[in-house]
Order: sequence, then C-alpha cells, then structure tokens
Amino acid sequence: MSFELPTHRPATSARPGWASAAFIVESLLLLVFLIGSLAVFTQMFAAAAEQAAQSSTLSAAVAAAGSTAERFAADPESIEAESYEGDLRVVSDVTHEVRAGGTLYHVAISVYDANEAQPVYTVTTSRYESEVG
Repeated sequence: MSFELPTHRPATSARPGWASAAFIVESLLLLVFLIGSLAVFTQMFAAAAEQAAQSSTLSAAVAAAGSTAERFAADPESIEAESYEGDLRVVSDVTHEVRAGGTLYHVAISVYDANEAQPVYTVTTSRYESEVG
C-alpha cells in the first residue's frame, strides 16, 4: 500500500524570475530620483540662505544711511567723514556752496560692508540753510 500526499504548491516558485529583477530596478530608480531631488533641494536652500544674508546686510545698510541722512538734515556740519555702525562703514562726503540767500549743503552717503570694496548702499541728499538777517 502506497500512499501519496497531494501537493498544494508546485515545486518551483509561481513568480517568474523577472519580477524580482524588476523590483530591484524600480528600487534603484527611486533611489536615484531621491538623491537627485536631495541635491536640487540642497542647492536651493543654500542659495536662499545666501540671499537672506545679503538682504540682511542691505537692510542694515539702508538703516545706517537713513540715520546718517537724518543727522545731516538736523545739522549738516556735524557729520563725520567716516563712521562705523556694527560691521558697516559709513562714508559721508559733505560739500557746500554759498548762495546769495544762504548755504546749500550736499552729502553723498555710501555704506560699505566690512568685506566688500563696492558700496552696499548709496544715497545723496541736500539741505539749504538760509541766512538769518
């Protein structure tokens, strides 16, 4: 008497061999896409950080030039030729011209960053003082 057990599974796998290879290829493609995306995002965030630093410097330069211009408007002769506000160097070139009724003062205010040779911000303004008679 011989007895045979029925087989519920075939001896070989039901999945073809290409299915596991396709999974590996898809995984590698996903990995390449993720690495590429990471590289693009890293460059984008680095550029954004650089622009934020530049805008911070520009805002500070505008504030320094504005405060110097306000001091000039109050008293044109009290402005120093060069002053410092934090890391910024403020250079003021004051000139005047005498007219029949008074004196016209001009100032060119340039703000330089400590690391730059070119001005970060430049503004010019004038003030007229009449002669008190």
